[in-house]
Amino acid sequence: MKYLLCLTASLALGFTAPVAAQTTTEAPAALAAPTEIMVGDTMPGAFFMAPEGDGPFPTLILLGGSEGNDRGARGKAPAFLAEGYAVLGVPYYSPAWGGQEQKFPALPEAFDAIPVDKLETALNWLTARADVRADAIGVYGVSKGAEFALIGGTKIDGFAAIAAIVPTDVVWEGWGPGTEAGKNSSFSWRGEPLPFVPYDGMNEEFANPSGANGRPRLRLPHDKGRHANPELAVAARIAVETIDEPVLVAGGDGDNVWNSGEMTQSIAETRAKAGLQTVSLIFTDAGHSLSGNGSPSKWATDEEEAAQKVIWPATLSFFAKHLKGK
Repeated sequence: MKYLLCLTASLALGFTAPVAAQTTTEAPAALAAPTEIMVGDTMPGAFFMAPEGDGPFPTLILLGGSEGNDRGARGKAPAFLAEGYAVLGVPYYSPAWGGQEQKFPALPEAFDAIPVDKLETALNWLTARADVRADAIGVYGVSKGAEFALIGGTKIDGFAAIAAIVPTDVVWEGWGPGTEAGKNSSFSWRGEPLPFVPYDGMNEEFANPSGANGRPRLRLPHDKGRHANPELAVAARIAVETIDEPVLVAGGDGDNVWNSGEMTQSIAETRAKAGLQTVSLIFTDAGHSLSGNGSPSKWATDEEEAAQKVIWPATLSFFAKHLKGK
């Protein structure tokens, strides 16, 4: 799984470069930057930023993907701040890329049984703040962060809206130091690992990559694992029909990390059957890099940049409607 980690780390998916690590402290929190506080030991590495003014503000919890640490959250925070949202970036695992030391040693190094309870902690921390509108807290997650966000929506009440970019409709296998192939779940709840779909042929895909330019297609081990284990896929399904809050999902049929287009469609159909508010955006030729704003990026193809130009304004409109009442 070492190679899986390295590859997914390279798929930063439109996020900007990470900001230098800050020291975490307990309340009263120390200012790490203008308008920024570090949460402390209850959520290691988590940071809170608010726009200019007194508030209270509608607020978004930001969940990055398998790149880990706070890169994804810090990359997206400025864009949401500019729209008048406070943001809480919540890193939830801290891989040691390339043999380097962990950025946040208090977080797990492996993507193994990540506690979804952390999202509940984040919600409670925000609702206790006078500068946050407790009735206007949303979640924005990308890739594995989208998986996290949707699972959280099925377990935790109190969110106003959830946006899941390149999501999954099932929980997947975990990986990293101390894990064993086919034995570990990516996520847990109340201390119990959640049912998951295992990969099938991940090592073989890395040994003989089938993607363009000699790159592995991570989608294949995902698809093969799901095809070979229908009963496990049923058990691992994220019960999105139990999320009462509005949900936005966006995926691409050309996704070579996992089949986000088809899984987005599955989520949308399940919620449509339940009569729930859902925005579904699927792009036939786009891949996994859909979290940007359409600006040129070395991570995104032309098709993905075109999709971003639809997804980003739709995401802003979605949150404006459900968090700002516009």
